[in-house]
Amino acid sequence: MSESCSTDHRLQPALSGLLFFTFFAGASALLPFLALFYRAEGLGESRIGILTGLQPLTVLFGSAIWGAVADYTQRHKAVLLSLIAAVSVTALVLSAGGTFMRLFLLVFVFAFFFSPIVPLIDNSALHMLGDKADQFGRLRMWGGVGWGAMAAVVGTLIERYGLQWSFYMFIFGMAVSLLIAARLPVPHDSLRVRFGVAVRQLIGAPGWIAFVSAVFVGGAGLGVMHNYLFLYLQDIGAGGGLMGISMTASTASELGFFFFADRLLLRFGPRRLLQVALLAGALRLLLYSVTTIPVLVLAIQFLHGPAFGLLYLSAVAFAYRAAPDGLGATAQGVMNGVNFGLGALTGAVVGGFLYEAAGPFVMFRITGLILGFPALLFLRPRRQSA
Repeated sequence: MSESCSTDHRLQPALSGLLFFTFFAGASALLPFLALFYRAEGLGESRIGILTGLQPLTVLFGSAIWGAVADYTQRHKAVLLSLIAAVSVTALVLSAGGTFMRLFLLVFVFAFFFSPIVPLIDNSALHMLGDKADQFGRLRMWGGVGWGAMAAVVGTLIERYGLQWSFYMFIFGMAVSLLIAARLPVPHDSLRVRFGVAVRQLIGAPGWIAFVSAVFVGGAGLGVMHNYLFLYLQDIGAGGGLMGISMTASTASELGFFFFADRLLLRFGPRRLLQVALLAGALRLLLYSVTTIPVLVLAIQFLHGPAFGLLYLSAVAFAYRAAPDGLGATAQGVMNGVNFGLGALTGAVVGGFLYEAAGPFVMFRITGLILGFPALLFLRPRRQSA
């Protein structure tokens, strides 16, 4: 089933890919630069850690709540459009800065509106593809293209004209995304059982708890990297231009994984792809911990492909396969909340205190080792795999 829309069904995949492109382009204009914005407002690393940790904390429950609202009400498109509009207004208010408490409240509201948008778009694309859902990566790939292209542009704008341009470009990206989403049908399945029963079926799905736990570990490693990479680059002498290029390099590395997602999932399955992602993330953090030359970070960024791309693909695929009919948005919201919420929160808060107490090199070294051990344990053979 889908909410009514006049868009030709043959154009739906193209519009879905375009929505990924514009939304992630807008997101890349702001999210990686928020830590620099907090520092410019006069905050120290521990308070920056609290703010960067607040956003994934809100993602933890925000993604699941809004996904459940969309599934329960069967108003997926109305929920999606309202959230995109709300996050744009909140970003505009946030750009004015202020005291720590004002920033705390605004970041909370911003994250609550922002967190469910990606899983709602993911769920829409998966159901639009139907029996070709394993080709989801080829649509999601355009999000990576948008993220990398905008990051380089915004990095240069910030270096020349200031951090406010990060907010301007974010709002522009959200405005365009809103126009595209208004034209795109948001398909979904109707619930075949009561909502509470469907939730219990999801939790009891084979391998669900173990897989979600492993996604949490990977999210913690990504939380350290996403929140403190630019502070680390600034501390070793990099400028805004190189920061933007580093995001472009990391994004370019993930495109191949998204494009060949259907083949990778068919050949290896979500569980094996997740194992590779965890090990790649550990290696990436350990390499940061021994690098003091900014330009060398560009080479390390190519580990983003397996560290993030495979983690994301495996999580989305597993949630899609495990979800009962009509609970797709909820399943994607839960997985998103654990990965970008609970996991990223742990990485952000622990990373902030480690950064302030011992510096970036020790922070990356400790978190890389912590991430590596569960990855190796998860590699142990099992009789059944996802």
